Amino acid sequence: MFFYADGVHSGSALAAPPQDEINIPTEWTALAREHELDLVVCIAAAVRRGVLDENEARRYEKSGHNLSSGFTLSGLGQLAEAGILSDRVVTFGA
Repeated sequence: MFFYADGVHSGSALAAPPQDEINIPTEWTALAREHELDLVVCIAAAVRRGVLDENEARRYEKSGHNLSSGFTLSGLGQLAEAGILSDRVVTFGA
């Protein structure tokens, strides 16, 4: 799974939905664990939107990081490679 544009918010550990709503990062993590999937967040889109792992928080001198456990940051090169190695690519959204 590769999250880009506003989809990177799916990897934010700061989501705090009401009890009667779905916790999106938790659901993605459970799906990835069950099906042995990688959850990759586009680093450029994430940094632009304030979704940072420990390394990027340090690099940009921010006081904290908020990338959910189970998600990793990577570039579009990883998406391109996955597309080459896959028999299909499915996208959602505009």
